[in-house]
Amino acid sequence: MSTNKHAAHLPSASDQDAVLATLPPMANLIVDRAIENMTRKLVAGYRNKRNAKPNANQVDFGAEAKEALKASSAQSAMQVANRGQAWKEMIQKSLTHGISSLATISFDGQFTIRDGQRPDDFKDKMPNTPGVYVVFDHNDKPVYVGDSDNMQARWNAGHFNEYKQGQRPDAERYKLADEMEAGCTVKFIVMDSKETAAALEAHLIKENFAQFEGVRKTDKNLSPDEAAMRDQALDDGMLKNKKDELAKEQGSRSNQEAKKMKDASGTTATLVAGAAGEAFKNVGYDIFERLTTTAIKAIKDELVDVLRGGVDKIKVRVDRMLKKIFTVLRNVLENPLQLLRGIVEFIVNALSKTISQIYNLARNIFDLANNGWQLYKGAQTISREELVRKVSETVIVSGSLMIWDSLDLILEKWLVAQTGGALAPFSPYISAAVTAIGFGISTHALQGFVTRIIDAVIAFKCGYVEQLETERAACEQLIIVAENELTMIGDLGEYIGSELKVFAQMEAYTRTLSIHEPIQPIDPFSLHMDRS
Repeated sequence: MSTNKHAAHLPSASDQDAVLATLPPMANLIVDRAIENMTRKLVAGYRNKRNAKPNANQVDFGAEAKEALKASSAQSAMQVANRGQAWKEMIQKSLTHGISSLATISFDGQFTIRDGQRPDDFKDKMPNTPGVYVVFDHNDKPVYVGDSDNMQARWNAGHFNEYKQGQRPDAERYKLADEMEAGCTVKFIVMDSKETAAALEAHLIKENFAQFEGVRKTDKNLSPDEAAMRDQALDDGMLKNKKDELAKEQGSRSNQEAKKMKDASGTTATLVAGAAGEAFKNVGYDIFERLTTTAIKAIKDELVDVLRGGVDKIKVRVDRMLKKIFTVLRNVLENPLQLLRGIVEFIVNALSKTISQIYNLARNIFDLANNGWQLYKGAQTISREELVRKVSETVIVSGSLMIWDSLDLILEKWLVAQTGGALAPFSPYISAAVTAIGFGISTHALQGFVTRIIDAVIAFKCGYVEQLETERAACEQLIIVAENELTMIGDLGEYIGSELKVFAQMEAYTRTLSIHEPIQPIDPFSLHMDRS
């Protein structure tokens, strides 16, 4: 009884598969695309947020959500996708510039400071790009490692200016004053981004100068004089940097990304392993994004159905939504290629700086290639109508996605620039809606004639194939007839050969009979006729 009662409460297959009342096709396309746009930006915002409380024991979910919303933008999504660029640069520099230590590093340039004065050719020698610089004293001993997203500006507004300020009466002497006055050489290496510059600086400090504040506090048994002597000895053999950069997790997202690369630095192998880990993270977030998008779309479908008079029970609606989510998971498991999308996005953006500048293009390229592969595999097994539909979707949807995803970033930046930053908090949402509308309208319009063109092309191809099949069948029939005729000719030849043998035998018999002689002559008068 309990089993039957429980079964009575389960939704039937017909209830779960009932047709939902939905929006008109174009409106539904626009809403779905807007959901996809915003979900992608929100996930990217979460990945690209700052850390409100670095090294905190508990997560402040309110602050995390606020920062994720603030970071949600097409720019953030592009930055997340382009992180492969930074890992690629670190791996390349480890191979070409020997960045594992100061003893092996190959610098891109240098300039010399004498008497604390900025050299006349400073602007020509020091680039205004991100990079890492090392100050060597007159004994060629490294005394300071620094980084900046603009090395020229850092020295102009920083080191040279701070040295000048330290020359004033009663001012604190600048930390590098002795080296700058005695003569020092500044060597630098150019980096592509502030993240890789920060990572390299922190790595060089950690690997080459490990004696920082922790060393000074280890032995409490030393007297003040002994501690001062010990500190002086450490100062003589260490950098004048005040702290070990990126020793702990820091609030800036740029610093957090730099810390990952710093922790993986040391050898090319460890950098490759770190890059692989980041690529696999892309896979997890890609699946999470798809599941989230599917769940939001499912809720939207149910809400539309309710507003349009749907009467299904909550249990049926929940089961229906879960069924859609599990379908996504099943597709991922049944189609392992989909797991590669996050890795392909990471690698493609790492390999090509040009592609990385086009928002989300790598993912769309993968989807287009994967759809084409699926079509190739299924072209011989699906109907013509389904083939036309799938080809149309691949051409129209994937093509439109590439265009509108690229325009998303441009529109977002334009909104901020045209309003003087007033719309900055709302620009991600506005651009997501506008590009969704553009995608929906263009896709709907293209389906009207592109589908007919594809249908005509496929029909021509199918007709051509059918004609070839007919001609092939006719050729096969002609070959069969020719084979039969050859067989018949062979039989006829054998018959003629046997007849010729008979004729030869007849001729031999005729010749034999033509030379016959009688045994004795016949005398007619000797014949006696008895008449009695």
